[in-house]
Amino acid sequence: MAGRRAAKPDWRAVLRRSLRRSSELAGAGALFAGMVFLALALVSYHQTDPSASTAAGGEVRNWMGAPGAYAADFALTLFGPVSCLLLPLLYVFARKLWRLVEEDSGTVEHSDQRWWRPIGILMVAMVLLATGLSLAFTRPGGSLPASMGGISGLLGAGAIRSLAGLLPVVAQGWAIFGAAVACLVAGALGVPA
Repeated sequence: MAGRRAAKPDWRAVLRRSLRRSSELAGAGALFAGMVFLALALVSYHQTDPSASTAAGGEVRNWMGAPGAYAADFALTLFGPVSCLLLPLLYVFARKLWRLVEEDSGTVEHSDQRWWRPIGILMVAMVLLATGLSLAFTRPGGSLPASMGGISGLLGAGAIRSLAGLLPVVAQGWAIFGAAVACLVAGALGVPA
């Protein structure tokens, strides 16, 4: 026989590829749904909702129910209002998974961008912005669980105030003001577009 047989596709490889693509699509959808969930939870945050930082009980006023109240409280406790930047972070993850599916199908060129770099930059920018907000808004009060900067901002502000304490008393206020402006500017410039 001079002719060759047509090569049969390996059904295991085809099944493995389709399962991987399905899981990437499902993961991208879940991350996008998580982004919408967190956005609605943050928008409808109420200080009196039951959560880890309150002893409140009773009716949950958060649009996403008790899970939304806990999620919003956790995000606001960590970063304060800067936690709204977690939404683009979830979008970046979801878009990366979706692009993997497009790259596998050949409709998009393969990108060599490291996924962790923009996420790391965004996290550092969030901490800088939270620190700047904690230095700028020093009065207690408000409806946020851990001030304007959250715990990350309070820790950063505490470190800056400790370092400023090493300076003469006359220069301490100016050093703290300069550090607050520098944190806000660096954080705003560091947020990936």
